[in-house]
Amino acid sequence: MKGIVFTDFVQFLERELPEAAGGIVKSYSPLQGYPDEELLALVSRASQAAAVPAPEVLRRFGAHLFRTLATLYPVFVDGVGSPLELMSGIETTVHGEVQKLYPDAEFPRFDVRGRTAGRLEMVYRSHRPLADLAEGMIRGCIAWFGDDIEVERRDLDAADGRAARFTLRATRRGARPRRATA
Repeated sequence: MKGIVFTDFVQFLERELPEAAGGIVKSYSPLQGYPDEELLALVSRASQAAAVPAPEVLRRFGAHLFRTLATLYPVFVDGVGSPLELMSGIETTVHGEVQKLYPDAEFPRFDVRGRTAGRLEMVYRSHRPLADLAEGMIRGCIAWFGDDIEVERRDLDAADGRAARFTLRATRRGARPRRATA
């Protein structure tokens, strides 16, 4: 997993769960790769230190990570009309372009199964158990654009965080995109 995820996780802890940040002393390079298990261990430690369930830590971090990435790489959000538009093109527009920059990066797969006006269904699959992180990023995307969208999640397979179906339904359109800072 790319170090940018780790550096942002440390920043997330410092801002949102400061009681958990003190136990992390390692510095991470945004460009270096780190084992997936290391992030899971950090989440577990943060969960225990902050008395917040690990899935909630991952969801909150996912929302934070989306804000960070949208701020660092505005090309992916500028000119996009809605979170449904952005997420329906996640495989080609975002992952495809980032893969050009980081050829060794491994992304989860998002299969868009149905998109209609105001509705999007996609299936998350990954060898990493990070469906909670994906949910947080989806919710962070929705907050970024300021739309009112319901997110329904159904875990698939063994419910181990490696596969989930997300159904998003717009309930009303936000007045204008909200540009939160990371």
